[in-house]
Amino acid sequence: MEPHFSWRPRGRIGGNPKLRAGDRDAIQRIVDAKAANYFERVNRTAEHWLPVIRQMRPDHRWQDVVRVLNAKRNGANGAPLPQWTVERLKRAVKCFVTEGLIEPRILHQAASRKVSSERLVTLVAGIKRANPDLTLAQIGAQLEAMYERTPRGGTRWSPSSVKSLLDRAEKLRLLDAETL
Repeated sequence: MEPHFSWRPRGRIGGNPKLRAGDRDAIQRIVDAKAANYFERVNRTAEHWLPVIRQMRPDHRWQDVVRVLNAKRNGANGAPLPQWTVERLKRAVKCFVTEGLIEPRILHQAASRKVSSERLVTLVAGIKRANPDLTLAQIGAQLEAMYERTPRGGTRWSPSSVKSLLDRAEKLRLLDAETL
């Protein structure tokens, strides 16, 4: 069943007439008003997240920055802070860069994950050398207890991920007795 609108039979058409007509000035005024409204909303909480951004970017990945900000949010008392996602945080930072409030280098891509991955290989090798009797699942549990992220950014370590890192450590001869 089609909804009944009393204005339709009388020939009325809803919406802003200038927008429907494609008036560029009207469209630009709405775009500008939306941008100003967004900046105002983001600027209200900038004192909480902007120092973290300046400190961590571009040296750290966006996911890591979001994790720090959300942890800060959960521990904060007082004004409600936003729940960040990578997309929301990037949009807020781009807005501040556009306004000239922070330097554009903050948007540059972070260093590659290779350094983080090499660190994980060394860490897993160290755990295995310290206690050679640990199973893959036990090493994974220890990494989870240390709040180490998987190479793909997850929080749960599967035995296959640990095995992959141990295989790489073996190739790099990090598990050999003479490397002690």
